[in-house]
Amino acid sequence: MNKCIVCGNLAIDPVLSKLEYVNKETGEILNTKVCNFTIACDDGFGEYKNTQFFRVAVWRKLGEACAKYLKKGHQVLVSGPVFLNNYVDKSNNLRSVMEIRADEIQFLNNKKPGVVTPDENKEAEEPEAVEENPKTEAVLDDMPY
Repeated sequence: MNKCIVCGNLAIDPVLSKLEYVNKETGEILNTKVCNFTIACDDGFGEYKNTQFFRVAVWRKLGEACAKYLKKGHQVLVSGPVFLNNYVDKSNNLRSVMEIRADEIQFLNNKKPGVVTPDENKEAEEPEAVEENPKTEAVLDDMPY
């Protein structure tokens, strides 16, 4: 079984890309979307604190949701298989990058400490005084319960 579970904060804003590929069975050209971002995950504490970075790829509708709702600093829980991608860089060197292809994502929070959202910034408005109807009070007083 190939499954990795990582909890951390987005180190960069998600990037949504559109890809074209050819269906091998039908030869049809298809389009899909992929969202890429990096998660920073802390391990240890104090002088032993270490930060690991994980590249994440999220495909199709889940990827679109990530691009729409996630931003740098948001905390997420990601799970999915890990793949090793090989590529040749500009200097013709063979490079390898490990990537989590997320099949499940949980958005854990979307606030940074000390940041106040516009809704929280509004002062609580005092409710307007409601004039009580004496007839209603009399009816309520007569109820047996």
